[in-house]
Amino acid sequence: MKKYIVTSLLFFCILNLSSQQQRKSIWETIKGEELETSITFLPVGSHTKDFDFLDVWYTSYNYKSLELAVFKNSYNFLTIALIYKRQIKLIEKLNFIYGFGIMHGYGGRLQDVIGIPFRNTIIFNGEINATGAVSLDYRIAKKISVQLNVSPVVLVYGVRFIL
Repeated sequence: MKKYIVTSLLFFCILNLSSQQQRKSIWETIKGEELETSITFLPVGSHTKDFDFLDVWYTSYNYKSLELAVFKNSYNFLTIALIYKRQIKLIEKLNFIYGFGIMHGYGGRLQDVIGIPFRNTIIFNGEINATGAVSLDYRIAKKISVQLNVSPVVLVYGVRFIL
């Protein structure tokens, strides 16, 4: 828990400095900007507890911050997600992306997964579940970036192609 608090405080300090440099309010900075239309392909990942290798094949299409994604979950089921995302520019080529949405494909199994916040509530024990994640997006070329996507129990890696 201390780790989350320290990380959150550090992140908000960085956002505060960024908002002062850009002459924006802290709210405008946290709200972020609309994502560019893009296709994301994050083929591999690992769980945050045991760092096993996962072939998730996360593939998505993002249009003006609304993302439709499909991936193979840890139970080897196809999962479909609809996510609203925003991005915050941290430095010249590095963006912080956050998103929240809904997904279908776990069949209520997320309520048994340790590490998921609010796992014993209605948002994780049905067919449709809440989802949320943050990403670090590093632009390596004008239309290509590499991404690290972090959700409560999974890290996923890959590339994003800006259209």
